[in-house]
Amino acid sequence: MEKFEPKYPGTIFWYSCGPTVYDSSHIGHASTYVTLDIIHRILKHVFNYNIVLMMGITDIDDKIINRSQKEHVHYLEISKKYEQEFIDDMSKLNVQPPTLYARVSEHIPLIINFIQKLIDDGFAYSCPSGSVYFNMTRYGEKNEYNHHRMNEQGVSSLESDILNEKRNARDFALWKGRDKAANELKFQSPWGFGRPGWHIECSAMVNRTFGSHLDIHSGGLDLVFPHHANEILQSTAYHGNKTWVNYWLHAGLLNTKSMDEKMSKSLNNTILIRDMLKTYTATQFRLFCLMHDYRSPRSFESAAIQQALFVDKLFKAFFETVQACQKGLVDISTLSEAEIITKIRNAQEEIVDVLANNFDTPSAMTQLQELVHWINSHMNYDAPTTNENTIHNIPTCALFLAVDFIQSWLNIFGIDISLSGHQNQNSSSDRILLENVIEKSVQFRTNIREICRRSPSDGVNHKKLLLEQCDDYRSQMKYLGVDIKDRHQASTWSFKK
Repeated sequence: MEKFEPKYPGTIFWYSCGPTVYDSSHIGHASTYVTLDIIHRILKHVFNYNIVLMMGITDIDDKIINRSQKEHVHYLEISKKYEQEFIDDMSKLNVQPPTLYARVSEHIPLIINFIQKLIDDGFAYSCPSGSVYFNMTRYGEKNEYNHHRMNEQGVSSLESDILNEKRNARDFALWKGRDKAANELKFQSPWGFGRPGWHIECSAMVNRTFGSHLDIHSGGLDLVFPHHANEILQSTAYHGNKTWVNYWLHAGLLNTKSMDEKMSKSLNNTILIRDMLKTYTATQFRLFCLMHDYRSPRSFESAAIQQALFVDKLFKAFFETVQACQKGLVDISTLSEAEIITKIRNAQEEIVDVLANNFDTPSAMTQLQELVHWINSHMNYDAPTTNENTIHNIPTCALFLAVDFIQSWLNIFGIDISLSGHQNQNSSSDRILLENVIEKSVQFRTNIREICRRSPSDGVNHKKLLLEQCDDYRSQMKYLGVDIKDRHQASTWSFKK
């Protein structure tokens, strides 16, 4: 564990690897970016950092080019389509957009200049094919490094390049040479026609915006090697510094149900974000992410999802119960205002502490749940009607303080649930009208049931009471914009103009 100390106090410069936009985004992407969004929100709203967050978009890639050739369209038509789809998916998941996006297609000259400096400084070399490779031997002479490894066969797992033009099996491509006459995407460079290697693009784009220093660099755990390892090599060689990024954040991978295999387009085991949202809400998926350590792998299987659904229902039911308490329908005589306020204060301190301890959101969520469970355990849902006056005279302000406390933390985490239990992002004037109509209808039903429970021998004209309730309901609906007219055998309704 290290104390978090950005270069400039109160300010964070942050780069996040974004998607390669050749296909629709799946829930593995959702897990990574929702998780990183939660950390972004914590740093910004709990610890009050000002943050510049840039996300890289890989819109030039062999997979994009292959798809464009197959569909006979320009490569940017493919990349723009799926970039926008990704942005739309992130919006549906309530992931805050970055400060700015950086696209590879918009940085080709800068990438070429970056590579040229590495060549000039001896950290890269060009080949007759037009390809350029990073010179691991030269880097090893100048720097100590331990984040580079070979596979079991002793061949670099960095690229599938032709080894006979490399000086060292560990060398990796910065620029992939292409035949000038070939009918494929290529750009002119001092070494010939070609296009960027995968790793160089992030280093060059980061350099353009942040220069020689980053506070945070983030991405999925699968990017640690080779992608992020090679970024470190390129950027420290370019800038001549030992530390390019102070802190690396890697989100745990979302695995298939077996936990043995990550979710990946190439493995053909993905669930698209838009398909997942047909079954679960964005809130439920975010709760699923909150209940896992950000670095730990997580499995999209029944038990883990059911836990998120339970917590979602727990908070909504609690908010509804507080409303019932306000109406005197639940006995809270054993609840102490002072105890509730003390519980809230202690929970606040504990949540801040666990979030400061490497963003421990599972423990933070446990604190919120325990507060709800404790309050619920002091409520009597079967209070006799003889205690009605007593129930109505018990203050409820501490309960609403608890609601506000829970809502505030959920808002920080990116979840917005109103007191009625509905997501606020779906609220509209129509929903407000509907809720008011339902509220009056439920109250009307309660009054009718109360009348029907009365003894027939109590000397009251029950028929008259029922008709009075019907007239009162009609009057209340009129105020809500619904005009009810009584006919001979039935009633009709219309919206008031």
